[in-house]
Amino acid sequence: VLAQQPSVARVAAPVKIFGDIHGQLLDVLLLFATYGSPTHSGGDVQTTSYIFNGDFVDRGAHQLEVVVLLFSLKIMYPDQIFLLRGNHEFR
Repeated sequence: VLAQQPSVARVAAPVKIFGDIHGQLLDVLLLFATYGSPTHSGGDVQTTSYIFNGDFVDRGAHQLEVVVLLFSLKIMYPDQIFLLRGNHEFR
């Protein structure tokens, strides 16, 4: 999915931007609970784009779970989920 999309994209408003997750799965889930989640049942992904602004991994205990969640969301909603690589995603 990522390889088929351009490296620069225009994202229409409204947009929710999340950054520096650092493997903190609970924080991501709390953000979704507070600000809305990118789901088709009860969420707002049909009307809102989501940008995850890098540093998905590095410190937290649930780095793999965070990456799997973000990649799964990208596969499910390729035109609404945007994953921007941070300095911890280069390797």
